[in-house]
Parts: sequence; structure tokens; C-alpha cells
Amino acid sequence: MESLLKIIVSGLDNAGKTSILTALDKKYDFEKDIVQLKPTIRVEYHKMNFLKNNTIFWDMGGQETYREIYVNYQDVYFDATDLLIYVIDIQDPDRFDNSLEYLNAILTFFSESEMDVPIIITFHKFDPDLKANDEILMNIEKLRNKILSDYPNFNILFQQSSIYDIISIVQLVSYGLSVFDKKFFELSELLEHYLEIFKGQALIVFDRNGIIVSEFYSDIEPEVYVELLESIKEHLFLLKRMEEEKYEGTFDFTSSEGKLFSYLLRTIIRNDMFFISAVLMEQQKEKFFEIFPEFLDDLTKIVEKLI
Repeated sequence: MESLLKIIVSGLDNAGKTSILTALDKKYDFEKDIVQLKPTIRVEYHKMNFLKNNTIFWDMGGQETYREIYVNYQDVYFDATDLLIYVIDIQDPDRFDNSLEYLNAILTFFSESEMDVPIIITFHKFDPDLKANDEILMNIEKLRNKILSDYPNFNILFQQSSIYDIISIVQLVSYGLSVFDKKFFELSELLEHYLEIFKGQALIVFDRNGIIVSEFYSDIEPEVYVELLESIKEHLFLLKRMEEEKYEGTFDFTSSEGKLFSYLLRTIIRNDMFFISAVLMEQQKEKFFEIFPEFLDDLTKIVEKLI
């Protein structure tokens, strides 16, 4: 039976909330759309289906005027929230205090209303060229420690995200949606088990929207990691095109360095479309294809329980 999930995407104005949802929807060729985005007026709604759950993202405009309305009418905007995604612009330290103040107002409402809401806090605009920036990393750690200290009774997951790293956007939403069913843990264990058998680098299951249903990665060398990310990004672009262009079949290709082999398969489970992304060293291809049908059978059994 389908259910309706209400996901609040909140934070200050210019934190990047609408950009995250635009990037999530587009998957590729979205930069121009994001440049043209205007500030969200009050609330915009984005609908998505995730494993038979109708999911509504409430994109809450972050301007001070709207924040005051949300706080004054919290029961209208924040009641019945299933998941809060709170976005902090990690490149704007002058507004950290304002952002934490607004977060406190939301969490105070949850607490007073006795609402057990899972929370994802993403340090957004953590762009690839900032990943070695000591000041940014220090600010992330300080914010994380303060939030954990101030709200010990909340289930909070921290992420870093950037519109220039589409995988980070997909993971941000995927981790939030996976909290709604304990069977996701069983699925993760299955991926871990078969990734070890395949001796692969990554095994990921996407839904038709490109949302990660489950994923598992092996420990790999830093130089291979860059190739791995590029392979997964390519799969995200491909699955979007496969759906839009009604393309039938699978994709497989070897990296330009000749190290990694990646494979993308579209499969139907109970009339719903899923994509399996596998990345492994090229010399493991033969063993992978030998065992893959067994993996697909086991995967199908677990996904059927989820849908």
C-alpha cells in the first residue's frame, strides 16, 4: 500500500535548497537551470515516488519574512513531517549563528510536539575544490559538534553536498529516505556480501528517479577512487537518458585508463524499474558475469519486500 512522505527542505535563503532539488531532478545539464533560479516564494512542492511511497518535498523559502511565518505557524508547516533536510551554506560563516537559531526553532517545535523526526543536516556548497580547505573542514567539525551537543535526543545524520558533485546530492536524499524501512539494512548487507565475491569497487541500486536505494563500496586506492566516481556519475547520466529515451538494454564500458570496468543494468521488479550499477577492476569481469544472475535473484527477493 502506498504511503505519503512529507520531507521538509529548510534553511536560510541562498543556502542552496532549491538548487539541490533541481540537481536531483535533472541529474545532468542542470547548471543553467540553477543559475536562473529565483528565490523560493513561501513554499514550493516537488513530488517524487520512492519505492511506492509518494514523496512530497516542501522547499521552504528561507528569506527572513518567510522564516517568521513558518515559526509563527509551525503547526501548519512542520506538523506531520517525516524527514527534515536542513541546509547550511558552509561558505557563509557570517550566517552560521542565524542558521543555528532557525534550526533551533524547528527542533524545539518537534520536541514540544513529541515528534520523532529523523534529521539530515547537510553542509552545502562543499565544492570539490574546498575538500582540502582547512577553514571549511574546521567549521564543519565545529558545527557538527555543537549541533550534536545541543540536540542529543534527535536522530541526526550529517552530510556534505555540492551541486558540482551530483553523487553527493543523490546520497543526501537517498540516506534520508532509507530510514523508513529496516529492510534497507538487509539490502546493504547483501551488496556488501556480493561486492566481496565480485572483488569489485562499488555496487549500487538506483530507482527509476536515480535515487540510491542501497550502495556499498570497497576500500580502494585514492587514484582509483577518482575513476570510480566518474563511472558512477556516468551511470547517473545514463539511467536518466535510458528512462527519457525509452532505451532498452544495458551499458558496459571500460575506463580510459583501462583499470575499471563498469556495468549498468536496467531491471523490472514488480512492474517497477530499477538500475544496478557495478564498478570493478577489468580483470574481474568474467567472474562478475558468472555470478551476477545469482546476485540479481537475491536482490529481487529483498526489493520485493520493500515495494
